[in-house]
Amino acid sequence: MTAPLPYRHLLKREPTQARSRARVEAILDAAAGLLADGDREAVTVRDIAAGAGVPTGTLYQFFEDKPAVLQALAVRYVHRTPDVLGAALARPDRDWRTVLPAVVDGFAELLRREPAMRVLWLHSTLEAATVSLADAADDQLARDLARHLRQIAQAPDAEPETAPGWRVLISVVSSLLRGAFLLDPAGDEATLREARRVATVYAGTLLGLVAQP
Repeated sequence: MTAPLPYRHLLKREPTQARSRARVEAILDAAAGLLADGDREAVTVRDIAAGAGVPTGTLYQFFEDKPAVLQALAVRYVHRTPDVLGAALARPDRDWRTVLPAVVDGFAELLRREPAMRVLWLHSTLEAATVSLADAADDQLARDLARHLRQIAQAPDAEPETAPGWRVLISVVSSLLRGAFLLDPAGDEATLREARRVATVYAGTLLGLVAQP
């Protein structure tokens, strides 16, 4: 069975056939390509449809307007965030000190590889529903990170997965990443280096392996 589209709540109608799903994905891919230039306001529905190789009417069969397309694209990116933690945990040199730097680097690489994601994250106003989804994804990321780090470190004094400090850790990493990419589209290395250091030290305090300052 085909998995439901994560952004289906933004569609006027959800495609049921593979061909229609491919068209919807092509529309989002085209929007991403146009946003890569960084001028969000200059992108039009006509441009997106042309980039996807579909008539404008086809786009309107699935999306209400351009903002709906961009919100769907943002949601698609949100659903890719768990892959970053998965890749960090799959590293052969994995230990609690290497996971957080790998997470920082993974998100930085995703933002470099997907300039449209960078534009949406740094320079766009996301709707409340999209922000709520992103917040929920960060909540889950915090719990997953806590669970895996506790298992890896085998630290008896670690904060529980539900402790607020783990969510604060994700917020700190997110803020530093945002700062790095506002300074430099490729990610300011000095800020990224500080993000790796701060995240690792803070994780160590949550695990009870680094003394509280």
